[in-house]
Amino acid sequence: MLKLLRLALLTGALAAATAAIIACGGGEESGGDNGGTTPPATARPSGDGGGDEVEFEVSMGDNFFEPKEFTVGAGDALTFNVTNDGSAIHNMRIAGADNEYNNDDDAVTEEEIISGGQSAVLNWEAPEEAGDYDFRCDFHTDAMTGTITVE
Repeated sequence: MLKLLRLALLTGALAAATAAIIACGGGEESGGDNGGTTPPATARPSGDGGGDEVEFEVSMGDNFFEPKEFTVGAGDALTFNVTNDGSAIHNMRIAGADNEYNNDDDAVTEEEIISGGQSAVLNWEAPEEAGDYDFRCDFHTDAMTGTITVE
């Protein structure tokens, strides 16, 4: 009986993994990216001084973020309202002030696993230092990436 239960659990896990791989597709992006011509989402005109509260709507699909570039002011309090419009699981993680992933200064969606059709929120305070800060989906680290430019 225990052997049959283990076999059933293993079979279910393999089926779920296979579905995730199929849903994520191959190395090509599917939708959401129009060849890099989408302008970055901008919180305000350049040189405003920062410190504002800003909200963005972000769509995630299988292998893309839309938009995938943002321009904000130093010190802005940012809220990203993230919706998974794809079928695979996703999330959004912003590298912190050190621009390295998986450190204590990262910001990640409140729900770290966002299923298709679900939404989550990510709150992040832009660093005071100007520069480019990376974000990604933890489940599709090569295909789903973006940049936040802090001015």
